[in-house]
Amino acid sequence: METRGNPDDVWNAIRKHRIAMLATEEGGQLVSRPMASYGHAEDGRIYFITHLDNNVARPGEAVPVNLAYADTDKNSYLSVSGLARINQDREKLHELWSVWAEAWLPQGPDAKDVALIAVEPDNARLWDASSKLIYVAKMLKAAATQTPLDDGTVKTVKM
Repeated sequence: METRGNPDDVWNAIRKHRIAMLATEEGGQLVSRPMASYGHAEDGRIYFITHLDNNVARPGEAVPVNLAYADTDKNSYLSVSGLARINQDREKLHELWSVWAEAWLPQGPDAKDVALIAVEPDNARLWDASSKLIYVAKMLKAAATQTPLDDGTVKTVKM
């Protein structure tokens, strides 16, 4: 069943899941890569710390992306579509910088080749099924009764 969702649910899911599969188009194919995300509802953006020279965007470009998040333990899934732009906002880099960023980019947030990918989300879909135990019970019931599985609610959110 599909219903209208609340943007707050999307921002909460991003904060909980943290790692996104960031998908872009490269040479006519969709390519995904896992990246740590920093969701900021306050400015309506999802940030990724990366190299300036990357396969997502070039300075001045706005490219369509999809972000996929999953928590298989809780049967919670999130898909976010939007536009990605790259920038070198040093203030934001310092705000987001952590030991995790340092591990990937030891040159630090002020290095010339360190940048942010800022995604402005347009739409999101949030699947929030029940716990694994309840989900397995629903699957067994569907198989036993030969009826389609009720796998929870899909919330469509205009960001």
